[in-house]
Amino acid sequence: MRKRQRGKAVRAAAAKPGHLAPGDKKVASDLAYVRSGDLSSQIEQAVAGRLPQLVSLRFRMDDPSRFVRTAGTRAIYRRELQSRGLPENSVSGATALFLSVGWELANGRRLTPAQNAAIYRQANNGLKSSPLIRQSNAQRQQEAEMRLIVAGLWLEEARIRASSPKMNAEMADAVWKDMRAITRNDMRAYNVTVAGFTDR
Repeated sequence: MRKRQRGKAVRAAAAKPGHLAPGDKKVASDLAYVRSGDLSSQIEQAVAGRLPQLVSLRFRMDDPSRFVRTAGTRAIYRRELQSRGLPENSVSGATALFLSVGWELANGRRLTPAQNAAIYRQANNGLKSSPLIRQSNAQRQQEAEMRLIVAGLWLEEARIRASSPKMNAEMADAVWKDMRAITRNDMRAYNVTVAGFTDR
């Protein structure tokens, strides 16, 4: 029997309806946006101040809020986007990275390039009909960078915990819990195939 594709994991990451701002072009297929450096700093400040509300993980790193405020996550998520073949300045690329990192950390397994590509295709297709197509560049950047910051922060924390199986297991459970809260999906209930997320 063919396993059912999980588009819900993608749709649940979409934002609330917005409006197309004057001068904004019709959104590209990957929900691209024109990035503003000033807005990136504002988003980082806002996320840094809300970390306890956004994620439940008890961080081992020194001052995770400061790490976010000082743009520490930027190099991490840009490197990951590039290494996984995902587009920068794109809601679809950011969503794919967030979902991929969440699945990897919750399951303790690294995705292959083909699996990352499948998640991106699924995210891109799932978001084509989302309310995000009516949002401005600034709104799309905010939605994308919030996901990127959390993914980058998780990856840095995973690097710090890499030598401790006990701390890795603790983090895996926390990320699994947070992904359920954020996306309303159980990342341990899915495989990743050429179609993206599918039921196990």
